[in-house]
Amino acid sequence: MSIIAEQALRKLAHDQALASTRIEGHVPTDAFLADCAAVVEGTMTRQQAREASLARALAQEAATGGTADAS
Repeated sequence: MSIIAEQALRKLAHDQALASTRIEGHVPTDAFLADCAAVVEGTMTRQQAREASLARALAQEAATGGTADAS
């Protein structure tokens, strides 16, 4: 499979997953969407995206002293 075809499949999966989460009320942040786009483009791994999301949630939690959304 070509790189372009793989990227198209990642984009389709990404769009479907986001549509599903939005139906459930999830409102993704710009940083989350940027990480997702980087995964689709192949410039970030899924693991790196998860780690970035967790780091943002932990930073928000530390700043607010409460629980945070991991997006």
